Amino acid sequence: MNNITVKDVMIPVSEYIRIRENETLYEAMQLLQKKLEQNGGSRTHHDLLVEENTGKIIGKVTMIDIINFMEPQYKKIITPVASHVLESSFVQKVFKDFNLWSESLGNLCHKAASAQISKIMHRLNEADLVNDEATLDSALHRYIMGVHQPILVTNREKTVVGVLRLGDVYEKVRQGILSCEIK
Repeated sequence: MNNITVKDVMIPVSEYIRIRENETLYEAMQLLQKKLEQNGGSRTHHDLLVEENTGKIIGKVTMIDIINFMEPQYKKIITPVASHVLESSFVQKVFKDFNLWSESLGNLCHKAASAQISKIMHRLNEADLVNDEATLDSALHRYIMGVHQPILVTNREKTVVGVLRLGDVYEKVRQGILSCEIK
């Protein structure tokens, strides 16, 4: 596993749907649906890459970003430390205290469908990026420390060239464990 780099595991950026900030979530979901149909019903990537007119990737929209947009009260309570597994009693207290999900999911879906991507997207920062020559263990460390998933992969020119998903990293870890003999 020591010789595996991020480039060995990443999904090329060309396989992801790209959207612009001024597009709506509804338009983005239409693109995802079209990609799903093109793939014959097999699963496709759920994350979207947000690009400028020049094609430069400036952000991403994940399932968590969409859910957080639909229930904005989470922004008041979620921090990197608080995003870890919490006791049930605390979760229920926060749910009640912050009046989370006070609107029906149907109402929130209508509101979300017309929202511009710029209102939902996660703007990239240095922690969201990893160089394609970095080792897989350094990328795994980022996940454990709470980086907003997935991590985007850059080349030497700082251009986004791929997407590193935690599930793909875990698969390499699983394969590594199976290749080790128990002594």
